[in-house]
Amino acid sequence: MTKERFPKEYLEKYSAILGSEFDRFIHSFDSRAKKTIWCNSLCITPKGLCEELAGRDFRLSPLEFSENAFQIDSGPERPGQDEAFAQGRFNLQEKASMLPAIALGARPGERILDAFAAPGNKTLQLCCLCNNEAEITCLERDPTRIGTLRFNTRKFGMRIDAKKLDFQKFKDYEGFDRMLLDAPCSSEGMARKRLDALSEWSEKKVANMSKRQKKAIVRGFDLLKTGGTLVYSTCSLSPEEDEEVIDHLLSSRDGAKVEKTKIAGVNASKGIPEYKEKEYAGQVQNCSRLYPHEWDCQPFFLARVSKQK
Repeated sequence: MTKERFPKEYLEKYSAILGSEFDRFIHSFDSRAKKTIWCNSLCITPKGLCEELAGRDFRLSPLEFSENAFQIDSGPERPGQDEAFAQGRFNLQEKASMLPAIALGARPGERILDAFAAPGNKTLQLCCLCNNEAEITCLERDPTRIGTLRFNTRKFGMRIDAKKLDFQKFKDYEGFDRMLLDAPCSSEGMARKRLDALSEWSEKKVANMSKRQKKAIVRGFDLLKTGGTLVYSTCSLSPEEDEEVIDHLLSSRDGAKVEKTKIAGVNASKGIPEYKEKEYAGQVQNCSRLYPHEWDCQPFFLARVSKQK
């Protein structure tokens, strides 16, 4: 039944990529990953949140990579209707989607750019990790999505500068210490959550997204200070949107270095070295692929890139 949900060319693509792991991968979409939450430590401690939610029959288990991250093992069917969510004490967020902000390693006092920020889930993480003491600029060009970002800014108490602006048109002359580039993508990873997520998927769409992503990552790298760090991520596992984009940056800009990313408690696979007879730069294998059959998450990709010069 699972395979009937996917376009034929999608199945053929991932069968070629994954080989003997393909059946495990595709059958992981038969079930949804457990819901996970991020504690808004700007207004409550993780311990305080756990105690509050336990009083309303939530059973949480901590996720190893952050004291703010928890898995909901049992509890109300719709945690988004809980008063603590409505009042901004926690946010619902898929665990793989939490990793880019963790990998970025942001610190208080730094200049940080969240390039495609709405709705603000990762922005909240950055604010928590820096205790609202970083200079965070957030960009979003869509009028509806910038409205959502600004709503969440107030709801969670985030200190950010939210701008309604296209990333490619954004100008800055000081340079950023850190950049989160969670790029618009073909959204393949949403297929585990929504049955219709791949209804408009095609290789043509993937190719078009790849072109936009390549422009975005080069633009992002150029906005970094020397010594700065960029984390690139997508909820897609198509090599065209992932390793090929990183390879494009490496061939376009001297001084780009892909760093290995090891995050506690996360079972990630390394980037693939080649696809369709195209061989990528060796550094590309330092990227991380998150497969649903290996870590019970949505499909996800991330890469941490530093600017050496």
